[in-house]
Amino acid sequence: MWPRSFGRLSFFGRKETLAIETMLKEAKMVEETIGLTEGVIKAAGKGDWTLVEAESERVSSSEEKVDLIHREGMVMISEGAFFAGIREDILNLMETINNIADYSKDACRIVAQYPIKLEDYQAVFSADNPMSLIKKAEDAMLTLELCISQLFSNPRESVKLAMDVERKEEEGDEIKARLIKKIFQRRNSMDVLTLLELKDLVLWLDNVLDAIEEASDIAIIIAAKSGV
Repeated sequence: MWPRSFGRLSFFGRKETLAIETMLKEAKMVEETIGLTEGVIKAAGKGDWTLVEAESERVSSSEEKVDLIHREGMVMISEGAFFAGIREDILNLMETINNIADYSKDACRIVAQYPIKLEDYQAVFSADNPMSLIKKAEDAMLTLELCISQLFSNPRESVKLAMDVERKEEEGDEIKARLIKKIFQRRNSMDVLTLLELKDLVLWLDNVLDAIEEASDIAIIIAAKSGV
């Protein structure tokens, strides 16, 4: 449960508190959206493309819920929550959090759009697989949620958590590089469409991690303005 008190700053009133709680609600829904992508990857690993499509639809439905929460938060900000010096940063943070869910949905659509031969999928992702990136993204997203929850009550701790998000994103880059290398090592044994689909899957999952890291960068800016 997140702290309800953000009381270090004098500009905090009911509007600001509700806006931050809505942003945390959005972040929690994004975390759930990332988690749902696991179902898509597991189904692909079994070659069950009917299930891939069904699980992808679950991700899309979750992303739509994120959008609804996001719009609710944006309305609160537009109605005067936060002073002008920090309002734009809050809007950027909320928009970036929303992008994380968008990228998760896009990654799943890549898998669902065209069935991949099971032997190709399993040969490329025998050891490292996209699930490694998803797990790293889930871990980074949980840290981002903690970062946001401490943003105004404990800015210094928030910055430490943001730096931890950056470290996890860098670890994700290493996973991405290994996966891309494995895909192209099999370029002579699979058709071009399959190669591109697998590559795009990895890159879109990496976009998820990149967006989480971008959100943590914005959080550092807000923390700095909040008195770190």
